[in-house]
Amino acid sequence: MNNDQIFKDRARVLDEDLAGRASTAGADALLAEIVSLERVPARRRLLPSPGRALLGLAAVAAAVAVIAPVMLSDRTISVAPQPSTSVSATAEPTARQILLAAAVAVAKAPASGDYWRTATVNQWMLTDPTRSYVLEGSRSLETWLAKRPDLQYWRIRQDLGIKPATPLDEAAWRAAGAPTSWRYPKNMKTENLFSVPSRPLEAAAGERTAERLYGKWKGSAGDLAGEDMSWKEVRAIPSEPDKLRSYLEERIGRLELAGSGMDVEEARAYILLRDCVGIISGLPASPEVRASAYRILASLPGIRAEGEMTDPLGRRGQTLSYQEEIEPNLFTQVQLVVDPGTGLLLAEVRTNTTKLANGRQAELRLSTSFRAIGWTDERPELPTHRN
Repeated sequence: MNNDQIFKDRARVLDEDLAGRASTAGADALLAEIVSLERVPARRRLLPSPGRALLGLAAVAAAVAVIAPVMLSDRTISVAPQPSTSVSATAEPTARQILLAAAVAVAKAPASGDYWRTATVNQWMLTDPTRSYVLEGSRSLETWLAKRPDLQYWRIRQDLGIKPATPLDEAAWRAAGAPTSWRYPKNMKTENLFSVPSRPLEAAAGERTAERLYGKWKGSAGDLAGEDMSWKEVRAIPSEPDKLRSYLEERIGRLELAGSGMDVEEARAYILLRDCVGIISGLPASPEVRASAYRILASLPGIRAEGEMTDPLGRRGQTLSYQEEIEPNLFTQVQLVVDPGTGLLLAEVRTNTTKLANGRQAELRLSTSFRAIGWTDERPELPTHRN
């Protein structure tokens, strides 16, 4: 048996061994255990006999309590991270270890409810029309997908306003007269880093509005890689990691990638990664499917751990990063901020740089922060303005 197979078998045994276990210390204790088990020297990584595995599991089960992700009263998992303690005095967890811990945690999530709710805050940066400074805008968005046919689908949104992105940008904005709206020319050069706004941007926040979702949304459970999925199709997604990967690769194989300008195999690997992130971040698949998506991510190359990070909403989580080719030879840095204690994605952040009119290099970030992901029996809190 080669080393790769040994490693895969070890990962499988590790996942199964930890799947029903916990520690009263919460997320970091579970992550620390995975770090400890995976740091055993290779020559000592012997697979335990079935008897030893059962004895070890029974002993630990008697000594520890069951970890449960933080729950809201309506059974939707909160994305607030668990209190942080030191995982290891000598080493930070690897990307694989973080993803395996998240897989174990997300498998415990609630599996049903009246609504699948996703609540996000989207933030984006772009230069002002004169490219003198960088602006930051944000919008809150809630999507309520009704599993029951007698309930209404809703989308609730609010523009949260536009402001200078940094103190340096604020100084340049003040020097420009502190405008409160910005109109963009259609032919503005953007280096493909952001879309030119078709309407003027306004500094003031907008009204919170609710929209009933009809048409293609009727019976929809969201989408996977841009393809609409029915509730029946989502329920049919295989939950075992190998079968889920084959399912996703079969879907990817139907795409025409030859004219994309990217290496076809690299493009397929990237789409597989994005499909897994899509399952984790919004698709109402079963907890087992979401856990398997994490395990697939743990097996993919190119994902690096960057330690703890504060997400755009100020929450702490473990950060994973990779590069994304947004068009041939144009790359962006992607960071995923994960809470291993709940198995939930806190935020996804993309970062590029651009040059302003005065030659200053400035960052342009695009982020989605997840305030809530999961099932609930509650009803949406609808604003007065509805359509």
